[in-house]
Amino acid sequence: MSKKLMLCGTLFSIGFAVFQTANAASINLTPSSTTVLFSNTVQVAVLADIDVSESIIGFGFDLSLSSGGVLDFVGFTPGGLFADDLLNLAPFSDSDGIRGASNGDLFFGPAISGSGILLGTLDLKAIGLGTATIDLLADDLNFFFTEGLIPEDPGLVNFIPPVTNASITVVANNNIPEPPLGMLIGVGVAAMMRSLPRQRNRLSIG
Repeated sequence: MSKKLMLCGTLFSIGFAVFQTANAASINLTPSSTTVLFSNTVQVAVLADIDVSESIIGFGFDLSLSSGGVLDFVGFTPGGLFADDLLNLAPFSDSDGIRGASNGDLFFGPAISGSGILLGTLDLKAIGLGTATIDLLADDLNFFFTEGLIPEDPGLVNFIPPVTNASITVVANNNIPEPPLGMLIGVGVAAMMRSLPRQRNRLSIG
């Protein structure tokens, strides 16, 4: 084989590998804030880049929260292109309710692909101090329409692409709220009323 053919073959292989990597699906978790006050809530957007060859019609994930006791999962809201399919998706899903089907119809919804697709938004509440890492998992990709990204092509199996996780730090709220003015006046009046009988007793004794 000539050096020219070998070089062409090598360049083709490298180019093909780069092309595959550039078009591979991925998920990015993007929090509305990386720091949240204790007892407040924070949202995490689940954004996906999906190549047209891996177009999806639905998804389902399990939530992973490291450092338990820092954040609590409140709920999940599907993005505008998705909704829960109560007939064809929900009964077969063992995800944490983090799921959606294209147009809310797993069989007749349009195939979805592109970059920066909002799969949905996680709602989390700060219940403890510290830093928690948020991640998505899919431990059952082989059962009928359960977890992972669900390809539109029936010849492809469910899969989970690389997920860029997110970290959120919960800090204490050190702002001590000032008591309302009405409460202060009420406390003052009550204190004055208590002192009145004592003053009368002193006057009568004298």
